[in-house]
Order: sequence, then structure tokens, then C-alpha cells
Amino acid sequence: MTVLGVVTLVAIVVVWFVRREWTQYVVGATVAFPQTAGLIVAGNGFPLFYLAVVILVVLAAPYALLGLSRMGRAPHTRRERLLPDLIGLALVAWSAVITVAGPRIFEGMRVFAPELGVDAQVYNMATLHPSLGNIAQLGYVSLGVIFLLVAGRTFPVDARLIGSALWVAVVLAAVRIVAEPVWPHALLQNMPSFHYATPERLSGTFYEPSVLGLYLTAAAGYFGARLLWSGRAGRVAAFIALVLVAVDFVRNGSGTALLGLAILLALAGVVGLVRQLRSRRFGVRPLAIVGAVALIGGGLTQIPVILQLTVGSAATKADSDSFIARTASNVRSWNIFLESVGLGIGLGGNRPSSLVLLILSCLGIVGFALVTVLVVLALKRALAHRPIEPAGWGLAGVLVAAIVAIPDLSTPAIWIGLAACLYTVVPLPDPASLRVPTAALHR
Repeated sequence: MTVLGVVTLVAIVVVWFVRREWTQYVVGATVAFPQTAGLIVAGNGFPLFYLAVVILVVLAAPYALLGLSRMGRAPHTRRERLLPDLIGLALVAWSAVITVAGPRIFEGMRVFAPELGVDAQVYNMATLHPSLGNIAQLGYVSLGVIFLLVAGRTFPVDARLIGSALWVAVVLAAVRIVAEPVWPHALLQNMPSFHYATPERLSGTFYEPSVLGLYLTAAAGYFGARLLWSGRAGRVAAFIALVLVAVDFVRNGSGTALLGLAILLALAGVVGLVRQLRSRRFGVRPLAIVGAVALIGGGLTQIPVILQLTVGSAATKADSDSFIARTASNVRSWNIFLESVGLGIGLGGNRPSSLVLLILSCLGIVGFALVTVLVVLALKRALAHRPIEPAGWGLAGVLVAAIVAIPDLSTPAIWIGLAACLYTVVPLPDPASLRVPTAALHR
């Protein structure tokens, strides 16, 4: 077990027995280190988050079994989670079936092997065959679903579960900007077989800048929502976090963050417009008009800079060999989906450049449908309840960036985002406040 693995073990055990409601903060903090090993066995690294899940399973086993035995007698807040729990279990079951059978049924098919890198396989693709990588990826997805089963059932969770991960990621990325000469590379960059990026572009606690770009996109969504709907102290904290996000974004310079932020802003605009149109008090506040004019005016004065950051960056990316390789992997992944008759070839069998194509090519239409329903349930619940909504925007940021360029279903931020949206307890309305007065019934 590594140094951070020991720290994770001790921290989870302590908060479990002393302040269990703090468990989500420890788990969230581990999510900021997805490419840092907590345990190394036979040359294979086990990420901190999944080590934390295993520890939680050991600690929570008696409570989880008791909760399952009482499921039929559970109150509304527990019955509400039955559907996502069943979908998660169905996802694990289907993943197991297709991950075991797929590489054998479609053995020899041309694929982009995850362990070889995309760029090296454009003109010389690998062939599909059963491997330990299939079992490893199945294990990660299974542990992610297990986390969904225990979260909120054996320890409380809320939007701060994903918020703690984003705080750690954003703050440590900013620290690395000024502390690169003394950055603890040996402590954080210890995952075997990973090729960590050089410090020319900011990657924070991650192995390459694009992964930090995913977290910056999620942080923009989460802290943007906090800025709108928190109290005074929460708004100050959210503003500070957004300033750090902006600083990290400039030093990060990844296309993942650029496209992710643009898409997330567009989604926020659509949601805001729909809410305004559905509101009985539809209108535009004078303060909003002043703010929009100031924002547009400031943007007009910075057109050259904006063009360089957007069009210039996109054009440079489109002309690069990396973009060509990623496009080729996506096209091949779609063809794999078609050639497998929509079944998929199993987790760990192929690696495109988009999460959507990863799910389609590896888990097929069944896996894609299960993941989609789980995500829709989570985002729908987040948008319906204001205390959860920041987590919903954080999860949306993670998914948008993953669809753009991070094809990894084992990304821990996906699972904690789902848990925060699905399993945060929302108080039911007071029946007295919904009761119609007797006098009103006789009018």
C-alpha cells in the first residue's frame, strides 16, 4: 500500500467511527487523484477512489445487508432509490456477460487496444482477444455501482460529495502553478505503466492536461450553480473557486476544457431560458440586462484574445496528428458497434476518444440504454431540487467533457456525481402546507 493509500485507509476508518457524515468528504478528496495508486500489486496500480470503495464495503457490509433486508418496509426516501439501484445492478450484470463473452465471440476483430495508445494504432490496429484488462475494467464499473449502493444508505451524501473533489482538484492545480519545482511527483505520479505529462501545460494532480480539463468543466458548472443559489458565505467561496478555475483554465490550455465549457454554458442557457418561459413571473430583471451589456461590452474589447483561445485553439487541434488519430478511433468504434450487431465487445476491448462511443462499442445498445437512464434520472432529480442542483451541473460538466475527449467509464467523478444527485435526501413537503382549507372547498 502506498503512502496515500495508508492515509486514505486511516482517514476513512476514523471518520466512519467518529463523524460518519464526513465520510463523503474523504471519499470526494480521493476522486481528485484518479491516476494515483493507493495500492500496487504485481505491477498493477489500484486508484485511491476504488481503494476507498473497498474499505467502505468492508466497514458497511453489516449495515448494507440490514438495509437490503428491510427494503420492503423502507420509508419513501429509501424506496425512491430502488429504481436507480436496480438499473445499476442490471448494468453490472450486462457488463459481466458481454465482457466475458464479447472478446471470445468477436475475437480477432480490429480494435484500438486501450493499453497501446490511440496514436500508435491508426495504421496498425490491434486485434481483440480476452485479457486481464477486460476483467479490470469490469471490476472498476462494479465497484462504481457498489459505491452507488452504499452511498446514502450507510453514510449520508449531498452535493458536497462532488464539491469536495472539485475543491481539491482546483486548489491543488493552482498550487502546482507556483510550486512545480517542489511538486511531489513521486508521491502522486506512481501509477505503473502511466506516462505522465510534462509540466509545460498544467495537469494538476492528473496524468495529462485533458483530465484536468474535465474537472475544470465540472467545477465551472458546480461553482457557477453555487454562486447563484448559495448564501453570502457560499457565494464568496464559489466566487473564489471560479477565479481559481479561470486561472487553471488559462494555464491548462486543453481543448477538452474549452469545448466542455462552451457546451456547458450553452446547456445552462437553454435550461435558464426554459425555466423563464415556464415561470409565471416571466421577465428580465434590470440587473440582468446591465450585467449582459457589461459582459458583451467587455467581450467586444477582447475579440482578438477570444478568437485565439477558441477558433485558433480549435484550428490548431484540428490540424494536429492527435486529432486525426482520435477521429479515426471514433469512426472505428462506431463500426465496431455495428459489426457486433449492437452487442458491444466488452469493457476493456476498445478505446475511442469519446465516452459515448466507448459505451456503444464496449457495452452495446443495452449498456448505453442503462447508463443513459441512470444519468437522466440523476440530472432530472438534480434539476427538480435546488439543494442538489450544483451536483447536477457538476455531473453534467463531467459527462460533457468525457463525451468530448475522456473515454473512461471508470472515471470516479462520474460515480460520485451520480451518487450526489440520486441519493441526497430531500425533505418531503410538509403535508400541512399542502392541505386545502375546508372553507375553500365550499366556495
